[in-house]
Amino acid sequence: MKGILNRMLKAKSSKQKAEAKPEMQAIGSLSGKVAIVTGGSRGIGKYIARRLAQEGSSVVIAGRTMADLRITAEEIAADGGRIIAVQTDVSNEKSVHRLLSKTLTEFGTIDILVNNAGQYMEKAITDMSVGEWNNVIGTNLTGPFLLSRAVLPEMIEKLDGTIVMISSTSGKRAKPNSAAYAASKFGIEGFSEALLHEVRGYNIRVIVVTPSSVDSSDRESRQILKGGKGARLRAEDVAETVVAAIKLPPRALVREVELWATNP
Repeated sequence: MKGILNRMLKAKSSKQKAEAKPEMQAIGSLSGKVAIVTGGSRGIGKYIARRLAQEGSSVVIAGRTMADLRITAEEIAADGGRIIAVQTDVSNEKSVHRLLSKTLTEFGTIDILVNNAGQYMEKAITDMSVGEWNNVIGTNLTGPFLLSRAVLPEMIEKLDGTIVMISSTSGKRAKPNSAAYAASKFGIEGFSEALLHEVRGYNIRVIVVTPSSVDSSDRESRQILKGGKGARLRAEDVAETVVAAIKLPPRALVREVELWATNP
């Protein structure tokens, strides 16, 4: 941790250079970028990792279950993607630093962080244990804090980077029996806004993508409605939104996207 803080202090001295930095690349290319995607073995994270790999980025997927991570990594590699999998508990500081170390050792830098790992629990407050509360908050809110803090020295030093937070409409409108999940997602909204104000001067973007209900299964599209009344968002819809926001020129920031199903 001391090394990370020292690098951040050193990078601050170059903040003024950001204003004079030459015009950066135009819209379109993510080739050669390095991305970390948490919760990357399935659902939204899997599709985001796949799309980033298709765009030419080297991808690190992180999650708690190594068997699932390996399956996803093998699928993406079979399609020509450059990818590694790292077993990670995003709520654990040592585990996060291990992820960072493996990423830098393998790829040398970090350009994109997608904080996607999430845990959902539907339970009344009176029935909820402190452990259950902590598990949801730890994954959904502490995790993005630990990951963002870990990658910032690298991004600040090179005056470039993008951090994406996958939130939820539950972070804007809470429902009964969702207190822990809603609290974590409301927290992401506040954390992301504060983080953005801290890092914009270093050309670092903080993007929040806020989807409504998502069918994140791997079912064939013919098994679900493609459109019209009753059709839910698919994981690939969220992935396309994330990649489109990242691909904007670095001078342009999509602060937040609230993604709804057209006709639920």
